[in-house]
This record gives sequence, structure tokens and C-alpha cells, in this order.
Amino acid sequence: MSTTRKLATSAIASFSLALAACGGQDASGEQATVKVGTLPIMPTAAMYIGIEQGIFAKHHLDVQIETGQGGAALVPAVMSGTMDFATGNPTSLLTARDRGMDVRVITSYTYDTPDGVHAVLAKTDSGIESMKDLQGRTVAINTLKSMGDLHIMDAVEKAGGDPKKVQFVEMGFPQMEAALKAGQVDAVWTPEPFLTIIRDAGYEVVGFPGVESVKGHPTMMFFTSGSTIDKKPDMVANMQAAMDEAMDYASEHPDELRTVAAEKLKMDPALAKKVVLEEFGGPVRRDTVEQTGALMVKYGFIQKEADVDGLLQSAAKKE
Repeated sequence: MSTTRKLATSAIASFSLALAACGGQDASGEQATVKVGTLPIMPTAAMYIGIEQGIFAKHHLDVQIETGQGGAALVPAVMSGTMDFATGNPTSLLTARDRGMDVRVITSYTYDTPDGVHAVLAKTDSGIESMKDLQGRTVAINTLKSMGDLHIMDAVEKAGGDPKKVQFVEMGFPQMEAALKAGQVDAVWTPEPFLTIIRDAGYEVVGFPGVESVKGHPTMMFFTSGSTIDKKPDMVANMQAAMDEAMDYASEHPDELRTVAAEKLKMDPALAKKVVLEEFGGPVRRDTVEQTGALMVKYGFIQKEADVDGLLQSAAKKE
């Protein structure tokens, strides 16, 4: 852990102790039970590693993981208090800010790799050989008006196609291979482990739109509500510190991450060894969030400038 990260975590913790009366874990160090929403995909194994290694317990947290279909679906759960924290991509979170919801990123989670971790796949005889070929076709994504369609539209336009001519349908990642096989959709956009599963089933990777759109973007960020930050500052500070430590551990122990993924996500161990891992933790990449916000305005996801400042106001400053 960097010196800057330690200082940031220390400062947050000191501030939180001064506000302990507001709620959350009190100064006695009593363990707080927290519910965390995430997706049934490879990076979730990092959360399970944090539990198994006692990282969350060390920070006085009893973490309970619940899965959902997409960041947009998890936002309401966090805002209502049904969940304390969740993972979400910047597109879903900036949309929530635009709609007046006080969601706030508190730390990093995962990032796209230079070669890409979210791919568009199609049948080998589909005639879809590039992102441009998606115009006039139907593409399955996990959540509409989110990271999948945003990056695909941008990549299609950069390839010389018309992004308005791509039709998107919402579908859970586990259902995409069957839909592609049945001809219900022409292509699918998916992360690991489904990317490797579908590719190994004989389908072709058309492209990695995230790499072509916002290179190195956050695939997921760790967030909570402004209300939770105000009412439970100690718990939030502990979660920031625990998440940073868990992400560092996951990054440094990829083989263990794959083993845990096989166990907790019910994956074939051979598959877990093959999938491409995202980058974990590190500083919040504000520039990529700003690029995402600009694309959201361009493609009509939101009408006014993205509230990047509001979204990142509670994020730990790390280098």
C-alpha cells in the first residue's frame, strides 16, 4: 500500500471517529454487518478473498454478498438502504447522479485491461466481422443505457458505422449464449467468465468496444449513498480501507483469485484458469470517468454535463 493511500485512509478514519455519534460502527470497534451488491462475474471473487483472508473482519466488517444483473439495478437497492454498498460502472452511476440520486464512489474496484475484458461475440457465419457491422443488428447487453451500449455505440461510430442503427436488448449474462445459439440476437456483449465460455463454444470475438472507446476505463467502481456516508462514517471509512487492501491482495494473488472464483462462482476450475482478469484497485481514474460522462451527453444518455465531481467527492485520494 502506498504512503499516499495510507495517509488518505488515516485521514478518513480520523474524520469518521469525530462523527461516530452519527451512526455506523461505534468507537468500541464492534463489528458491523454490511450487505454488498455485485454481479455474478469473475471480479466478484476479489470480495470473497477479502472475506476468506479476514481482511473485512480486521476492519470490523461482516460482509454479506448479494448479486444482481447490473449496476443500474443495484443503485436503487443502495439508495433505499436494502444494500449498504455495491459495485457499479461509471455510466450507471453518472446516470443516477443525473437523476438526482446521491450515489458516491468511495474507492476503486476494477479496470479494463489494455487488450480488453468485455467483448462482443457473434456466430462465425454471421457476417459481423467488425464493430461497423453491428449497425442494423441486435446486440444483447446486461443493462440498457449503461456501459455496454455506450461503448458499442462509440466503437461503431469510430469504425465508420451508424450507432443509431444498432438495436440493443437487455439480458442477463448467463442467458446470452443460449440466445445467440437460438438466433434471438445477432451478437452479445459480455465480460468474463462468459466471454471465455461463449468463445470456447465456437463463437467469434468481433471486438473489444471498451478498448476502442475509453481505454483503461473503470469496469466497476465501489459506491454507497450520501446518506450512508453521513449516518455511518466509521463503517464507510472501514470499508474504504478494507476494499483497498482486498483489491491489492487480489491483484498480487491471481492464482488464489481463480481458485476462489471456481469455488464461490461455481465455475469449472479449468475455466477459472483460462479467463482474463481485470485490473484491481489503484487510484480512481478520474480522466476516464470524465471521458465516459462526455460520451453519455453525446449519445443522449443524459442531457446535461455529467456530475463527475459529485460522484467522486467521497472517493479516497490514492496514488
